[in-house]
Amino acid sequence: MLEYRFAQLAAFATFVLLLIGGTVNPTESSLACPEATIICHGQLFPPMKGGVLYEHGHRLFAMTVGMLQICLTVLLWRRRRELRWLGAFALFLVIFQGVLGGVTVYFKLPTAVSVGHLMTAMCYFALLIYLAWRTRPTDTASPGSNESVPRVVRTWIAIASGAVFVQVFIGGIVRHTKGALACADSIPFCHGAILPGGDTPIPLAANMIHRLMGFTVALIVIAASIVVLRHVKESKLLRRLAMAAPVLVALQVVLGLWTIISFRSTPVAVAHFGGAALLWGVWFSMFLLAYDGAEPVPERGASHDLSEVYA
Repeated sequence: MLEYRFAQLAAFATFVLLLIGGTVNPTESSLACPEATIICHGQLFPPMKGGVLYEHGHRLFAMTVGMLQICLTVLLWRRRRELRWLGAFALFLVIFQGVLGGVTVYFKLPTAVSVGHLMTAMCYFALLIYLAWRTRPTDTASPGSNESVPRVVRTWIAIASGAVFVQVFIGGIVRHTKGALACADSIPFCHGAILPGGDTPIPLAANMIHRLMGFTVALIVIAASIVVLRHVKESKLLRRLAMAAPVLVALQVVLGLWTIISFRSTPVAVAHFGGAALLWGVWFSMFLLAYDGAEPVPERGASHDLSEVYA
């Protein structure tokens, strides 16, 4: 039970960290601390003003997430033998993420490293959700197993999950090539064209691909949610997530347009980024619920009979 609570706490803290990190780029604070370490202007706790507040605040909270992950890894290593190496891999991802952050600053924000930094964070977030799923106590397991979820539902959920992840990746390219306002003068087209020409600069091309992909993902999410609601009756949690997903994706479309109209207002840009992380977390959770390939291991002293859980 303790490792389950730590996994939940680490996942929530990581989502908060994503939101904090989402403030760094729109406020142009990525290089507010020139050192590629946890030190900022020669201090661990410098005056938290201007860009330092966002950049170094992000670093300090990342240290908190790192400490939580160390505790979670130790708990898994001592108490959940079957999850030892997953816990160790999660700790590796945290360390790797810190290294990517340092490399990003040292080389003055190279696009490939910055996008890799973002996607590693999303993978780590998903891994924590998975660890929380695997360590959940048996009495919180959702009704139904992978056999009770029709193949068509699992297929649509996999497609929607993949589409959301790809859209986050494209959004990362837009963000880190400074392409968010590349087509701010025209909506929904870009300079009168649906698709940019072959010699179009990367920021502009990424922006239009992100727009087109956004509407495509919205249609996929809505279709997948309808399929889930039509075919799944027993799993209340899966149905609730399927009802929430179209609302979230519609909100994402609105926030994306609002980001352009507001000329990338920081609160709107952060909300759009946070919505993307939340939508990814929702679909990854639905993926786990649908496939449910690993049953929870009862805690010591608990009954090993799962018949009541899935009754």
